[in-house]
Order: sequence, then C-alpha cells, then structure tokens
Amino acid sequence: MDILIVLNDKSMKSTEKREIIIKALEEKSITIKELKVVLNETKEKKSSVIFEAMEAMTNSDAQIADIEWLNLAVENILSESNSIKREASRIVGNISHKFPDDLGEAIEKLLLNTKDEGTVVRWSSAYALSKIIVIPKYANSELFEKLTEICDCEEENGVKNQYVKALKKASKLRI
Repeated sequence: MDILIVLNDKSMKSTEKREIIIKALEEKSITIKELKVVLNETKEKKSSVIFEAMEAMTNSDAQIADIEWLNLAVENILSESNSIKREASRIVGNISHKFPDDLGEAIEKLLLNTKDEGTVVRWSSAYALSKIIVIPKYANSELFEKLTEICDCEEENGVKNQYVKALKKASKLRI
C-alpha cells in the first residue's frame, strides 16, 4: 500500500485517511519501517494522521506493537508539533507495559513535556507517565517522587487527575 498516495489525496478527509492506515496496520500490509520513510517525506499535518492511526491501534490492541513502535513514538515525543507530541506520548502510554525495561528515554522526554505550556501536551505526558508509574518497577523508583512533585505543581485539573489516579494505584505497589 502506498500511504503517500493516501495522505496526498485531497478528496479524503483526515479521518478517512486515518482509517485506511489503521486497516493497513491491522492487516500488516504496511510496516513501521515503511511508515518511518513516509514520515520523513511528509509535513506535520500528514504525519499527525499516521500517529493518530498508530495511537488508535495501540489503544484498542497494544499487542500489535513491537519495539519499533515504541522507538518511533519515543523519537517523536519532543516533536515541534503538539499533535505529534500528543499522539507519540499516548502511544508510549498504551504500550509501556509491554516494554518495562525500555522506557528510560521515553520517561526522560515525557518529563520534559510535563513543563510544556500546552495543556494537551502536558495531559498526554501525564497519561503516559501514569501508565508507566503503575508498572511495579517504576512504582518503587524515584519516578514516583518526581510525579508526586509534578502533580502537586500542576494547576490544570484534567492533567492533575491523571497523576492522582495513577499515584494512588502505584502507592499500593510500593514496597
């Protein structure tokens, strides 16, 4: 399947393009390596459609993702585009339980985004970090204290609530 043709088709809405990409990912008629090539050749708006499709897939079935999905998401957590930051962070959150030993770089980048002025970016980082902190390895790490501090400073209730719920769950896992 030629995703570039789909992305460049002006007769289709973004939601239609996203659904086509989702189907291609489900059927494994396109790989993450192929998507990386397309991402390097497209602008932000078209790239965000790819990340939206990947996020939708990992949200409904995290098992589809392998380490390449995680790597691609992590590479884009600090994108200049807020929509790509948002989707990349959510992908990491959706699949973090599969790769508990491979989250160091993701955590570092997500923590940087907790200071972003955009609420959507902070919420997405909170979402991912909240999924990570309930992994026992991280519930018992210094990340717990960092997220507690971030939670205490966060003024936006939607973002703060992500941390509050996760920290409550993680506190039950602490030794």
